[in-house]
Amino acid sequence: MRLVIVSNRLPISLVEQDGKIIAKESVGGLATGLNSYLDSLDRNSPFSGDPLWIGWPGMYLDDPSRFDFSSRIMGKFRICPVNVTPDQMDSFYLGFCNSTLWPLFHYFPSYVAFDEASWDSYVQVNDIFRQTVESVLEPDDVVWVHDYQIMLLPEMIRARRPDVTSGFFLHIPFPSYEIFRLLPSIWRSRLLQGLLGSDLIGFHTYDYSQHFLSSVSAILGLEHHLGKIMVGDRLVKVDTFPMGIDYHKYAQAALDQRTQDEKQELRKSLGSAKIMLSIDRLDYSKGIANRLRGYEAFLERYPQWHERVILMLVVVPSRTGVGKYQEMKKQIDELVGAINGRFGKLSWSPIIYQFTAYPLRELTMLYDISDVALVTPLRDGMNLIAKEYIAAKTDDQGVLVLSETAGAATELGETLIVNPNSLSDIADAIHKALETPSEHQRQIMTLLKNRLERFDVNHWAEDFMNSLLQVKAEQERMESTFISTEAALQVVQQCASAQSRLLLLDYDGTLVPFHDAPSMACPSEEIKATLQALTALPNTQVVILSGRDKHNLERCLDSLPVALVAEHGVWVREAGGQWQMIRPLLNDWKDQIRPILERFSSRVPGTFIEDKDFSMAWHYRQADRNLGQQRARELAETLRGLASNVGIQVQQGPMVVEVRSAGISKAVSALHFSAKQAWDFILAMGDAESDEDMFKTLPDHSVTIRVGHDQSHASYNIRNPRAAGVLLRNLAL
Repeated sequence: MRLVIVSNRLPISLVEQDGKIIAKESVGGLATGLNSYLDSLDRNSPFSGDPLWIGWPGMYLDDPSRFDFSSRIMGKFRICPVNVTPDQMDSFYLGFCNSTLWPLFHYFPSYVAFDEASWDSYVQVNDIFRQTVESVLEPDDVVWVHDYQIMLLPEMIRARRPDVTSGFFLHIPFPSYEIFRLLPSIWRSRLLQGLLGSDLIGFHTYDYSQHFLSSVSAILGLEHHLGKIMVGDRLVKVDTFPMGIDYHKYAQAALDQRTQDEKQELRKSLGSAKIMLSIDRLDYSKGIANRLRGYEAFLERYPQWHERVILMLVVVPSRTGVGKYQEMKKQIDELVGAINGRFGKLSWSPIIYQFTAYPLRELTMLYDISDVALVTPLRDGMNLIAKEYIAAKTDDQGVLVLSETAGAATELGETLIVNPNSLSDIADAIHKALETPSEHQRQIMTLLKNRLERFDVNHWAEDFMNSLLQVKAEQERMESTFISTEAALQVVQQCASAQSRLLLLDYDGTLVPFHDAPSMACPSEEIKATLQALTALPNTQVVILSGRDKHNLERCLDSLPVALVAEHGVWVREAGGQWQMIRPLLNDWKDQIRPILERFSSRVPGTFIEDKDFSMAWHYRQADRNLGQQRARELAETLRGLASNVGIQVQQGPMVVEVRSAGISKAVSALHFSAKQAWDFILAMGDAESDEDMFKTLPDHSVTIRVGHDQSHASYNIRNPRAAGVLLRNLAL
């Protein structure tokens, strides 16, 4: 089993120098972390062979022979390039990725561009990635896709290779449904479907996972149970995996003697002033301007700290060719100049500003020397700088001021958490950080370092991979519960060789897919033809059992010579006969229950009441799903509190709460038909909890089949109504 990583960028970048193509390592957090993870694996690792990394190499190679990728290894990974033209990359990366998805997912809707051409490029480049992945896939490969640039890729791969094992991890926030729904309907649906092509979908925080699940429910109509979603007949798991750092790499780099020597030299040059560090990539999501204004408010509010504190502001260049980023750079430059001009003196500059990137050792020196780190992004998926700062502290001294909207805040709650939009919050947090006693700093820092060392990047990758393999194992267990081809053939043979046959078939979810308007759901012509053929078999009784009212069943099935059971067993009609009740029932409870159902309907637009002779149903399939589910739980609980006194039974089904007279069930009706004679062959098929009593009460030799993946007392599970129809057609042959 080989590990295949797919990300927008390779861990190397190609550049042209003197007419030659050379590769430079662009070692980021992901590349370093995954190499560290592979180093940590023992001989019992599930992976074998050379892991492969697929991504864009940073430039277009019109002649692929100009650089030999076949022998190129970065760390433990072999490299496989995705060749994308400059025009495609501009429209894809600068267009849809960073002008649509990036601002939207970081809660900057006013910055979002809704450009159809950019979307088309996004689809096209994702398909180019798919072609590259497909060309190198080997049996049993495990594919791990990363980040927002290739969200369509998992579903594209699965469409061609349904056997593949794949996971996806999003490194940026996933926004709330109210933000995500701003995308045009086809875009948002395709993005969700793209991710659901994976077996496991991972996010940094629980909130991001819940936002995704809410969007899947509201947009695709797929519900989850404990983060598990059934996509067709395939299980997909959504879970939270907070990404860590290579803790020991930062801790050891900070302890390097050269790092410590440079730290002492810088310390001498800055005198006794407290040092605060702000280091970020140039991006509007990082909140750099707000941070500077917060620092300005601190200097106004606490003049006693003048000449006693210095802010070291490091801004790492990023997307400098994009207009919005140029404007941001200009704004930062002006703020720095204004603050230094307003508060500075000949012997003191409040801000030391650099527009540059630092290598690892110098970076850890800045972390280690800083008394306070300001990490206050307006929105951030995780923010590893907060974790790197803690790992690099050699004397366990220092205070982290952290934004509540950074993913890291969920793990580092002992730090000073601030609202990054509040200048007052930032100013007061800076003051509190500078006043924090050394012993308290040491206690908090020791606690945080121990946590980060334990939950490092190796733990993150291992946790994700173990979860992915567990999902595959669960999929295989579910697969084993579905009726096999051999078992289905045996059932067909049993039916063919029998002298008498009783077929008990549920209606909705078995013969007929669920419909937003239940009264509109009728069997297809193909199913009707199958039922007609089954009734033509010698000495065969076909019974259709449903929770629907008798008039609805008559309208859809009256032309067929089948027996009908309506309202879960209240009414029974033999083939060609008249409706009758198996036992006397009362419905005087309806006057007491109807006002309750009406009150709940009045509170949830899109819900309606189906009033039948001896049962009532509250449908919420057309309502807001989250509100409908909440009200359905409340309604069911309210009704169950009345059940014993009123003489009713309450059952929740798919998008419905049903109330019916006590003492009726499909099981009673099934026994009514099964007791008529000694049937050689009995088959019962249904998809809901209301069918389980029927499965349990039929004779032991009966063949019982649950449609869907749910655990059941049935002999077998079958995937879906389509597969049920195939089996019934084979029985009719």
